[in-house]
Amino acid sequence: MNSNILKLKLKRVDPVKYALITTALTLTIMLIVFVPFLLIFSAIGIGAGSESFGAGAAILGGGIIGMLFGIIFYGVIIFVVTLIATSLLNFILKKTGGLDIDFEKVGFDFEAQQQSNQGRIEQ
Repeated sequence: MNSNILKLKLKRVDPVKYALITTALTLTIMLIVFVPFLLIFSAIGIGAGSESFGAGAAILGGGIIGMLFGIIFYGVIIFVVTLIATSLLNFILKKTGGLDIDFEKVGFDFEAQQQSNQGRIEQ
């Protein structure tokens, strides 16, 4: 067996922390990808709207308010769904005894470095 393999077992994932991380990452990607499209379509829609629709959209701030509401709503939905999914994952991990994960040690070996420095006298 390879001595560079480190076996670990995943027993639990913190649902709130994982949901926060997932929400932050998803909203960041959403901001980068969707906001420019929403702004372009809002600009196109301002000139193309009829008078009755245009007045209502102008009162609500056009696409900007919808965009902010969408981001907040989407963030809440992502957080709740991820919280439920992580709780379900923890339940399954508990019933199945965990998930075996294999890691390979690569790069700098701290233990070997400490052992080689033990016999050295600093001057």
